Amino acid sequence: MRSAGLAVASAIALSTLALVGACSTPADSRVVETPPDAASFAPVAQMLVHHCGSLDCHGMPQRNLRLYGNEGLRLDPGDRPLHPALTTAAEVTEDYLSTIALEPELTSAVVAAGGAHPERLTLVRKARGQEAHKGGSLIHEGDDSDTCLTSWLANKTDADACKRALTP
Repeated sequence: MRSAGLAVASAIALSTLALVGACSTPADSRVVETPPDAASFAPVAQMLVHHCGSLDCHGMPQRNLRLYGNEGLRLDPGDRPLHPALTTAAEVTEDYLSTIALEPELTSAVVAAGGAHPERLTLVRKARGQEAHKGGSLIHEGDDSDTCLTSWLANKTDADACKRALTP
């Protein structure tokens, strides 16, 4: 009887070790292994907030792409749209994390390929109006907003294009 109990305990211990090992694999296609540059994301974040971050679109906490910034949803509940007038560093960080989390494995592939074929990403297709999007076509392939976004995906953020994308 004692040996049967010992065998069961050993089986449980081995199963537990196997489960722990399975959960700690080093590579996972569900994460962004090759992320776009976070340090150069601030102008991209501001462009996204300007075009997509209104309170009735991606400036809503319930959205999978959730954008915080000076023109809509604020990270600090004490802040209001345009007060403070600038998107804060904490908001830019949250926008970056939200953006790269949309399609992590595809984002990795696009960035690893030097930004080639950004249209693989839903973010790009919806913004360009190439896929159903309640907000319609907000950027056009090759315009300053598109250049801002796609240059960031190539790790060569064109901050000037991002800035021009904010002016009407």
